Parts: sequence; C-alpha cells; structure tokens
Amino acid sequence: MTTASTDVKEESGSANRRMQMSGLEYMQKLMRGELPVSPMGELIGFRIVEISEGRAVLELDSLERFYNGLGIVHGGIAATLLDSALGCAINTMMPAGKVFTTLEMKVNYVRPLRSEIGTARCEANVIHAGRQTATAEGRIVDSTGKLYAHGTATCMLFRQL
Repeated sequence: MTTASTDVKEESGSANRRMQMSGLEYMQKLMRGELPVSPMGELIGFRIVEISEGRAVLELDSLERFYNGLGIVHGGIAATLLDSALGCAINTMMPAGKVFTTLEMKVNYVRPLRSEIGTARCEANVIHAGRQTATAEGRIVDSTGKLYAHGTATCMLFRQL
C-alpha cells in the first residue's frame, strides 16, 4: 500500500529522471513500460502507441464511465486526450532539462464519442518548436479514420529550476 507521500516521492523521482534525459528518450521509455505512467494517464487509461521526434499517438477506449448526462463521452475527456497527445509530441522535441506547460489550447468537436466506436486514437504532430514556445496539432479519429475532434496547443518552454 502506498501513501500520499510515497506517491509524491515516486512522481518527483519520475520528474527528476525526465530532467536527465531528452523528452524523446523519456517518452520512448514510457511507451515501453520502463517508466511509470503519470497519475493522470493511469486514471484516464491512455496508451502511448507511437512515439517519434515531433509525433505522438495515444489511444483511449471510449468507455461509458466517461459519459456525461447526455449519454456521450464528456468533451473534457476528448480535450484531455488531445492535450496529452499534443504535449507528448512537444515533449519529444525537448532536450534534457527543458520542460513546458500548455499556454493555450483550442478544441473543435466534430461528432460525439460513444462507447460503440471502441478505441479513440489521437494523432499529434509538432508544427513549431522554438526557444520559448512550441505548437502542435492533433486529431481524434476512430479505427476507420472518421474524425471526432481536432485541436491545437501552444506550450511555453522553460528550463527546470
């Protein structure tokens, strides 16, 4: 059994490991299961299925537990999937010691996610990675390529203090 303080120490250890390796190396280790999934990733159930420089693909099962009162997956889940995939793509471009946070995000919902679609796939690609900001775009699709949402993010880059 872990305690809250143990969980914080484990997360701090993961963050410290990230500072010692490039974002791409960190993301590759996450995908291979060599590093623990973030608490958010574990809670929602994201899976990293593809990672390369400037690109990340995450999958999520469209489960009824994510439904809102209208009987569809809550839009916040789609936004979280997009934010995570966009952030992972940007992370692949970061050298050791450089981190980021989402500064702005735009989501366009095209159609509702429902459990019948099965797995939602979010494909994200970096558009620009500069010294202070990075931008990425992504799309949530089903197994046939049908579009459910798309969006962009701008992240602020900085050195870990």
